[in-house]
Amino acid sequence: MARDNELYDVTIVGGGPTGLFAAFYSGMRQLKTKVIEAGRHLGGKVAQFYPEKYIYDIGGIPRISGQDLVWQMKEQADLHSPEMVYNQYVTSIEKQADGNFKLTADSGETHLSRTVILATGFGIYEPVRLPVENASKHEGGQLHYTLLNKEKLSRKTVMIVSKNRVGIDWALALEDQAEKVILVNESDTFQHMGSDDEVRLEKSSVDVKLFHEVRELIDQDGSLQQARLMNRESGDEELLAIDEVLVYQGIEFKAAPFKQWELAVEKSKITVDPGMAASVEGIFAAGDAVHYPRKSMLIASGYTEASTAVNSAALYLNPKASAQVYSTVEYKYKE
Repeated sequence: MARDNELYDVTIVGGGPTGLFAAFYSGMRQLKTKVIEAGRHLGGKVAQFYPEKYIYDIGGIPRISGQDLVWQMKEQADLHSPEMVYNQYVTSIEKQADGNFKLTADSGETHLSRTVILATGFGIYEPVRLPVENASKHEGGQLHYTLLNKEKLSRKTVMIVSKNRVGIDWALALEDQAEKVILVNESDTFQHMGSDDEVRLEKSSVDVKLFHEVRELIDQDGSLQQARLMNRESGDEELLAIDEVLVYQGIEFKAAPFKQWELAVEKSKITVDPGMAASVEGIFAAGDAVHYPRKSMLIASGYTEASTAVNSAALYLNPKASAQVYSTVEYKYKE
């Protein structure tokens, strides 16, 4: 089924930092732009793996948390109101007889575009879901698989379910913000935990429950109220009053289907020329998805590649277009 009948100038696949900057710059070039994100939220690896940690290698910003970076990049992209589509994993990209592209998602929805910019990274990272019967109904509400919206958890009783060091990081990050933090681990140890992590956790106010597993989430009128835990050693059960649940039980990786999209690849990445053009005319790429000699795997590199890809797409659409545009000129009369 078609998502809509609109034809976009540029469709960006991937809503991480590179994709969001491409969306901003594409809008600045006055191109009709759509972003297709495979997950429930934007931010890519930054949002998934270190929303609570600081990033120090963004030009002009001494330090910024991953969460704040994603929010600011979304705000920047929104200056030109691109169409944002979520939960759409693109499985095929077909070039039509008229030269336009039809992108098809795993849902069966299709999207039409004159050019495509791939900012997929290596692929998508899907969190391992909490294996509790009614957990899915609370996803996107009171159950979270990333710490992207930390402010939402202020003054709340938060239960974190994790057997990984990530759970410790999340718990300590929320200690001073949440009303209470409960860390539930089905094992007796945390994977990848260092001695410093153990000391920090012992000194904290976090309520750590080892050898416990979540058996049931209890809601009332659709609102999550309690969790039933079972002690795996004794078999005893207890009810905990909770407001929010965070889960990190690992990540499942799904590689982007570059070969299925009939693109030339090298080292499992898209081969691009200096203009970020892929092997199929009209398709461009940027960020961790691309390969070229001496490629740097930095967020800053993705920004440069994104603007280059957009400029190349603009010239592909109109060979008489300017090679690039400058924000100082574009926004001169908008301040």
